[in-house]
Amino acid sequence: MQLQVQASIMGVKKFNGNIDGKLFDYCRIIAATPMDESQGNALGMASTEYDFGGSANFERFKGLQFPFDAVLTVEMVVSGKGQKFKAIDFKSLKQGEKG
Repeated sequence: MQLQVQASIMGVKKFNGNIDGKLFDYCRIIAATPMDESQGNALGMASTEYDFGGSANFERFKGLQFPFDAVLTVEMVVSGKGQKFKAIDFKSLKQGEKG
């Protein structure tokens, strides 16, 4: 299932390398996400990391000014540990900037 989420993109990071014989290649988007204020015990924003494919996706962010507002296309994935969202695509909401 894919969803579109408006978010403030705070940063992005990548890694492509080998740790203890295991290859890692990823890009992660760090977005500000509103906290659930409905119970009265949380206010403000928290940072959420979205997996965004391989490290090559990092290049799509070069030249963008952080933070910026964007629409993320995300997909819910489930593993034995639970569920999470991974980013499929993003589009900057700032006129003239492409993601």
